[in-house]
Parts: sequence; C-alpha cells; structure tokens
Amino acid sequence: MMRIICLIKDYYYSYKNIIDFNKNIIVSAIVTAICDMIILAVASNIFANNHLEIAILSLVGDFIIFNSLFIFLFYLDWKKKRERITSYSTEWSIKSMILKLLSTLGISEISYLVTKFVSTYLLLYSTSNLDTSQISIITTILAWLLYLSSANIMARRTKLFAHFDSQK
Repeated sequence: MMRIICLIKDYYYSYKNIIDFNKNIIVSAIVTAICDMIILAVASNIFANNHLEIAILSLVGDFIIFNSLFIFLFYLDWKKKRERITSYSTEWSIKSMILKLLSTLGISEISYLVTKFVSTYLLLYSTSNLDTSQISIITTILAWLLYLSSANIMARRTKLFAHFDSQK
C-alpha cells in the first residue's frame, strides 16, 4: 500500500505543472459551460430563428469568459511558482513564458472556436428536438476535448514548463 502511495506522489510531482495547467483549463471550462447555457437560453429567446447570431454570441461569450478566467488562474499559479524560484524573474524569462503561453493558447483556442462554432451552428440548424442547454453541453464538451488535447500537446512542444521543471 505504501508503495502505491509513493508511486502516486512521484507521478504527481513529476507532472505537477501540467496537472495545474489542466486544472486551470477544467475550472475555466466548467464556469464557461455554465455561463454558456445562460447565454444560449437568452440568445435563443431574443434571436429565435437566427442560428448564426446565436452561435456567434455563444462563441464570443465563451471566448471572453474562458480566457479571462484561465489567464487569471494561470497567473496565480505562475506567481506562486515564481516566488519559490527567484531566478525566473529576469525579463527574458518572463517574455519567453508569455510567448510560450500565447502560442499554446492560440493554437488551442483556434481548435476550440472552430469546433464550438461549427457544432453549435450545425446542431441548431439540423435538430429542432434538442433543448438549447443540451446543445450547449454537447458542443462545449466536444470543443473541450479538442482544446485539452491541443493545449497539452502545445504545452509540451513549446516546453511551457521547462524552467519550472528544471528547478526541482
């Protein structure tokens, strides 16, 4: 039993940065999903037969809510880590971290936005038997899966956490 606990701890400490990164994505995505259900319900009442406007409003709301919350949570985690690692405060390192984060989020956001917009529009256009909250949940889950996959791939490819990992 003790060996299993040690293996879990080793795994956690080996991948702590990527686990924190994914935690921020998931928390932001849950809050965004809840807000998106409200946005879709209100937009469907205002623009009853205009599926394009509903899809655009949903997308814009998702984009603003998710990115604002994610950047705030990422900043809080990064600030805690930076306080522990004082050598990471050079201007070049901060610029490098911001560039890597923007690259990671940019590619991931493109996959999210395209998936969310196309799936929302197609579901609104093709199915009349689904409620707006069901459409919101389906499209958000689909877009999350692609976002999480691309964000994790890009975080590894850009070596987003390389400096923190080298300071262990």
